[in-house]
Amino acid sequence: MIRLAAGVVATGGLVMLAVRADLASQVDGWRMAVDVAVGGAFILAGALPTGPARQRVMVAVVGGAWLLGSVFLQALPLHQAVLAVALVAFPTGLIRGRFAWLVAALAGVVALGFVPQPGVALLFALVAVCAVMRPPSARWYPVTAAVAVAVTLGISWSLARGEESFDPALALLDYQVVLGLVAVTFPVAYWSALRVRRRLADAVLVSRPLAGLDGFASVLGEALGDPSLRVHRWQDFAGGQADRQLLMVSEDDVPVAVVVHQSAALEDPLTARAVATAVRLAVANIRLQEEQLARLRELEAARARVVAAADRQREEVAEELGQKVAAFLRDAQAELADVRVGTGTALGIVGSELVAAIAEIGDLVAGIPPATLGEGRLRDALEILAARAPAEVVISYGDDSAGDAAAETALFYVCSEALANAAKHAGAGRIKIDVCRYGDLLQVSVTDDGRGGADVSGSGLTGLSDRLAVLDGRLRVESPPGAGTTVTATVPCRRRLS
Repeated sequence: MIRLAAGVVATGGLVMLAVRADLASQVDGWRMAVDVAVGGAFILAGALPTGPARQRVMVAVVGGAWLLGSVFLQALPLHQAVLAVALVAFPTGLIRGRFAWLVAALAGVVALGFVPQPGVALLFALVAVCAVMRPPSARWYPVTAAVAVAVTLGISWSLARGEESFDPALALLDYQVVLGLVAVTFPVAYWSALRVRRRLADAVLVSRPLAGLDGFASVLGEALGDPSLRVHRWQDFAGGQADRQLLMVSEDDVPVAVVVHQSAALEDPLTARAVATAVRLAVANIRLQEEQLARLRELEAARARVVAAADRQREEVAEELGQKVAAFLRDAQAELADVRVGTGTALGIVGSELVAAIAEIGDLVAGIPPATLGEGRLRDALEILAARAPAEVVISYGDDSAGDAAAETALFYVCSEALANAAKHAGAGRIKIDVCRYGDLLQVSVTDDGRGGADVSGSGLTGLSDRLAVLDGRLRVESPPGAGTTVTATVPCRRRLS
């Protein structure tokens, strides 16, 4: 508030002094108004909260120097020198590069009043050349303003030397109009440059799908005109090169990435800030993707362990049960040999029940895949399943339909579950099993002629889907009511018979 009050007081004082000076010089009222308006326009443009304080101070000083030049003719070149520096420093208020410093030094010489009007025009031409080297978003305003001032000064000087009817007042008015336009367009120009930089992060991220930091760096380099640009995470950065510049990107004062580049656009702090924002977003996005992928792999590994543990437990139970039954049968046979013949009928009934129990145990064990599956042994295992099935089973097995143990084991369980469901729930009389291979995919289809309408959300099919998912496989069930059921399982497989 104190600074604002001081600025208002200083501006009012300069305006009063300029008005008094114009009155003393018997300047027309409308020309006096234009004179004051030019200085006021620069001061107002600098007072608006648009842009860094350094840049706005320079613009406001141009207005103050203009008004001061109305009071002291010796101070008249001062506004030209300050304007040249302000255009060179646009939009950050900082002078960067040797050529820019050279132009600023020449502006200092102009401020001393030792340079004629053609030299001042040349100074603004150099300002335009310097501004051309800026990024596109920060280029159009200083180039246009500098060229306009240079052309106006050059034309008025040429006309003053060659035309007898030359009107200095009209030339001054033209110059004042140009300066007024430069002042009025400053806030618009800065807002435009700022908007372009703010949109840079979004433009880079949404321009096309990015494949990690390399893909992001490719898009960013394309946007900045630097195909050699690279982005490295801080922990992976091994060091830069002599012909490359580094842009450090931090988050909460902690380094997260480094941009290795040759782009002159990144010398602009606002552009560098926008690029840093884009890099932070990209690194955060990639980090989240990696964390999600790691969690997914952990879940898949956990599911694989659960499936493997269930398989081992099932095999152990079947093996233990088979051993106990075999031992029981041996003991029963030994006791039968010592029993009297009169009890043979009763013992025969017991023996028949034992045989039936053995058959049921055989069916259970048959649902357990052999430990030697793989390399095409799935064919023999399916033949055993087919022989025990209550319905007619036809097996079609391709010559090259062989896979590794994991793939063939998963498909064995699919066939076993599908056969059991077809016999128990679908009332199927005929079942067909097709095993084939498509490149690196091993596929089995089990089709029955049952009643259809299978419940795909049942525990059996859900368990098969989970088992296949562990191997990146897929399960598809087609079971329209009254039209039978087809269960198709596909798993990736790299191994094949030679």
